[in-house]
Amino acid sequence: FFYFESIPIKPEFLNMSKNWDDKVILKQEFKKYGIPIPNYFELSLFTFFGFRNIEKIFSKLEKPIIVKPRIGSRGRHTITNINSLKQFREGINIASQICSYLIVEEHLRGNVCRATLVNGVLAGFYVGQAPTLIGDGKKTIKELIEEKDSKRHNRVEPIRISKELDDHVLRSGFTVGDILPLGVSLSLTHRIGRLFGGVTKERLDDLHPSFIPILKEATKIVGLSVVGFDCIIPDPTKDAYSQRWGIIECNSLPFIDLHYYALEGKPKNIAGMIWDLW
Repeated sequence: FFYFESIPIKPEFLNMSKNWDDKVILKQEFKKYGIPIPNYFELSLFTFFGFRNIEKIFSKLEKPIIVKPRIGSRGRHTITNINSLKQFREGINIASQICSYLIVEEHLRGNVCRATLVNGVLAGFYVGQAPTLIGDGKKTIKELIEEKDSKRHNRVEPIRISKELDDHVLRSGFTVGDILPLGVSLSLTHRIGRLFGGVTKERLDDLHPSFIPILKEATKIVGLSVVGFDCIIPDPTKDAYSQRWGIIECNSLPFIDLHYYALEGKPKNIAGMIWDLW
């Protein structure tokens, strides 16, 4: 038997020319090659200049914006849908709890997608959606959450009403006690997937072919044999050049189980492709 602490990648494939998990380094390099990314600014809280930059950065980015740690976090300490300077300062305080180097970027609209490539080949394309409500003009947000939970798939976790959820909803202009107007769509969290009450789909077979050469070029730039790119895409089934989308993060040791256990779609044998690298 063999035991691996992470994905079993051959040692000669593990060397990185740069720390591609660093969101700023990744975007700086992708910008040189015209790879789609959101507009962004880096923010260091170690300097007085960094604090003075807060208002300047806020004024330059189209709203809403996102603030998150520059490295790591896995969605923790990430604040999305920021529309005011007050919300921006609050987001900085939360994100800086685990990292004093932050990235501030435009909030792209769309699905959160994970493109996993093995040896330069697109092996899986996972789409995760946050739990979302559609208002009926009669029920409160809390009642709509309860109704949604009562109909959830048995593999989907219930939606937890927490301070994080309350704050997220508040940034959209509501409280959980408000009646959601008819036809209004409301995302309940920045977290996506079935563990947070959302939906997951494996959609490699439905992906528009125009995305593939862009993702392959991104893989050449980072030079990794196994890589997972997180992207925000309005509609992965439509032409990449017809919509505003971007790669937001790189995962040098990506979770591959996402492509096996999605609620919808055909599972992809990414483990087998990685094993074949040996």
